[in-house]
Amino acid sequence: MADYFPEEVIHEILLRLPIKSLIKFRAVCKSWWSLIKSSTFINTHLSRRTAQSSNQNDGHLLLLNALPEKVDAACQLGELFSLHWDNPEFDEYTKLVNPFIYHNTAYFPKKITFLLENFHVVATFNGLICLAADFATIIWNPSVRKFMFLPRPRIPFPTDYIRKFMIASYAFGYDSRTDDYKVLRIVSDLLSEAPCEVEVWSLARGYWKTLSAAVIPADFNPAGITLRYRQVFVNGVTHWQQSLKNEGNCIVQFDMVNEVFGKITVPDALKRKNCFMSRYGESLALFETYDEVSEGLNAITCIHMWVMKEFGVPESWTKLMSICLEGTLIAPFGFRRSCELVFRMYGGMLLSVDSKTKQVKEFKTDGYRYHFMDSFVESLVLLGQPNAISY
Repeated sequence: MADYFPEEVIHEILLRLPIKSLIKFRAVCKSWWSLIKSSTFINTHLSRRTAQSSNQNDGHLLLLNALPEKVDAACQLGELFSLHWDNPEFDEYTKLVNPFIYHNTAYFPKKITFLLENFHVVATFNGLICLAADFATIIWNPSVRKFMFLPRPRIPFPTDYIRKFMIASYAFGYDSRTDDYKVLRIVSDLLSEAPCEVEVWSLARGYWKTLSAAVIPADFNPAGITLRYRQVFVNGVTHWQQSLKNEGNCIVQFDMVNEVFGKITVPDALKRKNCFMSRYGESLALFETYDEVSEGLNAITCIHMWVMKEFGVPESWTKLMSICLEGTLIAPFGFRRSCELVFRMYGGMLLSVDSKTKQVKEFKTDGYRYHFMDSFVESLVLLGQPNAISY
């Protein structure tokens, strides 16, 4: 075909194709395969997909992880991940076939096979999904059907870790300076005031690097992390909302590029309040909450939403919205492109709130209990990774 079309034309045509077509066309010839799996092609294709998603009103995808309300023997783990269009209809784009349904000793070491159901979604970025349990971490790209196990962490659990209430917390993000994907692992104790231990894995390096205790903020301990303290990745930085002894509420951050910790102050009005944190667009939001009881003795949660208008500038915190919801709030669940916020309420109900109009409606669940929701873009990342496993 190169005899009929210049290479640059073929290159441009391939860049415009969807992932599924590119996966098929890699078998056309060796030169196409070399091009499609190259980091330059993968990054350019990803940039175009991201721009296309941002420019189209209905081209934005959401990744969801869910369990059926009624679990039976026929339920397969492969059915629990799906992509939906982020539109008013919330149409399903596709179900994702994940590697868990192929778990055998060829892919999954025997020692961790029993932990497969304990994996949780840490985060997703650039088409990669990070899944973790206490002892193992997986990086997975469902679009190209490849995954990889991270090597054994350097920081071990003691043999009596259950008695000591040791917990591993994770964060996942992207280093834009070196085009690298990184996983942060934090080992800490629920009951002890001992400082936590931190290590960072890099896809480019291929190994875990232990951070010096001197760079870890005093009192930082995300042990027992719940949805309330779930890490939020924005603009190359991972954030946790923490309550520190001498400061009250603050936001601890980790810069994925420079691999250093830092802090962001919250408004004085929120330092001693019950707060939740979430991503809001390309910045952060804090939700101050308190409970009330209606005349009919029904629970009501009142919410004040604060947004950091200029990312990284504490002085830009602004109260954006106040609203009261029927029921007891568990945590913010997700953010939609339409500026809708989704909250998880006690009992499993999800409520969607338009931050502009304050319109409240029940979020569509279709018989599933959702555990994770975030923006997603299909990509070719991991396609040329030599130690990634195809399934």
